[in-house]
Amino acid sequence: MIRKKNRASFCWLLIRSFVWTPLIVGSVGVFGLGWWWALIPALFLNGLSWHHYNKKYEFKNKIRLEVSTLLIALLYYLGVFVVVMWLFDFNYIEIPELYPLLLVMPYNLASLFASGLALYNNLAWFFIGAFWSAILGVTWDSLSLKHFFKLPRRYRVGFVVLLLVSLAPVYQHIIRSQHYVDTYTSNSSELNLNQYRPFRDDKKLAHLNQPANLKIADHYPRLNGATAAYPIYSAVAQTIYSGLNAKQAAKIIQVGTTPKAFNSLINKKADVVFMAAPSSEQVKAAKKKHIHLNLTKLGSEAFVFLVNKKNPVNNLSVKQVQAIYQRKTISWLSVGGKPTLIQAFQRSKNSGSQTAMEGLVMKGKKMATPMRYQEEDGMGGLIDDVAGYNNNTNAIGYSFRFYTTQMKQNKNVKLLKINGYAPTTKNIRNGKYPFIANVYAISRRDQTENSKRLVQWLTSKEGQKLINKTGYVGLK
Repeated sequence: MIRKKNRASFCWLLIRSFVWTPLIVGSVGVFGLGWWWALIPALFLNGLSWHHYNKKYEFKNKIRLEVSTLLIALLYYLGVFVVVMWLFDFNYIEIPELYPLLLVMPYNLASLFASGLALYNNLAWFFIGAFWSAILGVTWDSLSLKHFFKLPRRYRVGFVVLLLVSLAPVYQHIIRSQHYVDTYTSNSSELNLNQYRPFRDDKKLAHLNQPANLKIADHYPRLNGATAAYPIYSAVAQTIYSGLNAKQAAKIIQVGTTPKAFNSLINKKADVVFMAAPSSEQVKAAKKKHIHLNLTKLGSEAFVFLVNKKNPVNNLSVKQVQAIYQRKTISWLSVGGKPTLIQAFQRSKNSGSQTAMEGLVMKGKKMATPMRYQEEDGMGGLIDDVAGYNNNTNAIGYSFRFYTTQMKQNKNVKLLKINGYAPTTKNIRNGKYPFIANVYAISRRDQTENSKRLVQWLTSKEGQKLINKTGYVGLK
């Protein structure tokens, strides 16, 4: 119980704990919402403020009173935050903007930015940091003199509990990074690879109007590649392989992700793979196995950026794209859109589109590490995320033009212009669209004779005609 003579002090300390400390931490540390280290100066100032206050009014014998008020403030702010997070299932986008304004208003700038940009990842650390920095401030003299006030035995368990409570933001981060909110995909087409399988009389595959000059009737080269390139090499096999049925072809012409396809080549389970340029790690993996690679350029393809069709942004500059993926630009407002947080989705490491992103777009600039839910193993999943992550329109992602517009169509996404140029065939050929990726047929240097003949045919007039008919931009 608080005695009468301490009530006035207690009330002033409550005001200081509930208002003064949040004003310091919420204003000076506002950038800590995006970068945790930006919170450090605010916590230092808060600790210094409490130290001077304690020293001025000689609260050395009333530390428990100060701790009590700070603890009440912590339990209130952190409690409100935890309850709101739980009620909205850690879905930042769905949290009403009135929550931080009405319930944690003393944190002013921090609460305003958190609500406007949905930057809630680090907000709990403001409350935890404010508490512990103040505690260090009021015990400053005791620590410097190595004189510690004695904590009653009955409070020691509570102190341990308080330390555990202080780890609440860690738990929040774990839950958030593992949590995934369903996206809406009502207008999304399923990626049906069966329509591209050879020798099934499916009209989806490109074909020549006359028999090809090259025919392979035995010792068929085993083909594999990126999912986006499957229509190319499947059409090639159907055009120049003879004597196969669909079942036999399925064992020879396989399709998988870029990493799996590349591994099949260096492990000698495939003879030719079709994909974008391999990553530096993939090249190292090949050298480690003493595999020498032959890269034959077959054509070009636009590396595209896509957003929800309702997003008012239609064009980005190269620098703006780089800034978004470095997390230097975090709101659509700064690039001509609405004041909402940008959800920048990425692909997994060593995938074809991730390698293209790092090489074509970032060009040595390091990308910000994505949250777990912002990284997709498959291009199809990334497109659906952009179509409506959390039923919202604030996501951005990347892929290849043909895959997005032909293979995995989703009516809820649109392709962005880059530097004012749309990713059209014309702008790919004339080089005005800035992000152009090459498509390669990659084989081992010790390739079979038929593999060599197949690769040579791909660069011939007939081979290039087939690639153009597929929908890619050939060399000729």
